[in-house]
Amino acid sequence: MTALPQDWLVPRADGWTLSDVQELPEGARVEVLDGALIVNPSPLPIHQRVMRRLAAVLEGQLPDGWQLETDVDVMLAENPLDHVAPDIVVFSADIPLTTRPIPGGAVLLVVEVVSKGSRKEDRGSKPIAYAEAGVPHYWRVEGPASGEDVVTVHTYELPSGGTRYETTGSREETSTAVLDRRRITVDLTALS
Repeated sequence: MTALPQDWLVPRADGWTLSDVQELPEGARVEVLDGALIVNPSPLPIHQRVMRRLAAVLEGQLPDGWQLETDVDVMLAENPLDHVAPDIVVFSADIPLTTRPIPGGAVLLVVEVVSKGSRKEDRGSKPIAYAEAGVPHYWRVEGPASGEDVVTVHTYELPSGGTRYETTGSREETSTAVLDRRRITVDLTALS
C-alpha cells in the first residue's frame, strides 16, 4: 500500500487543484467535485462484476469513433476542479489511451454503478457536474452494491444547449438507448 502525504486530507483554502491531485500517489482512490476532495473506498466484488459485465456488453455495441474504458480519470472543469473517475467512460476514439485525464468534452457517456458509499454523489453532485460539462449521456446503475435486489439502469440525456439532464427511463430487465445514432441494448438480468 502506498503511503499518502501527511497533509493530504487537509482542506485547501481555495479548493483542490489538478496539481494537488497529480501529486497524490498512483492508485489513490479520490475524486474532486467543486474543489472538494472525495475519498472512495474499494468497491465490493458485486460492484466490479456489474461494471465489468456492463462494460463488455457496451463495448461490443459502440458506434464507430468511440472507445470505452473503466475507472479512468475525467476532467470536467478546472476552476473549481471537477476531476472524477466514473465506473465506465465512453469517449472519442481520437483521444490516445495515454491521455490522463480524459477531457470531459470528449466524453459521450458516463456510467456510475452505485455503491452504498457513493449514493449521494452518484445520484446528486456527479450528474450535475457531468451535465454542466456537457456530457450527453449519464447512466446510473442501482443493484446489489447499493442495497437493491435487482439491477436497475436509470438513463439520462442532456438536451441540446441544456445544463440539466432529462430522464429517459428506468429499466430492470432490458435497457435500450441510442448513443450517437446507434441503438444499444443491454440485458440487465445478466449483469449480476
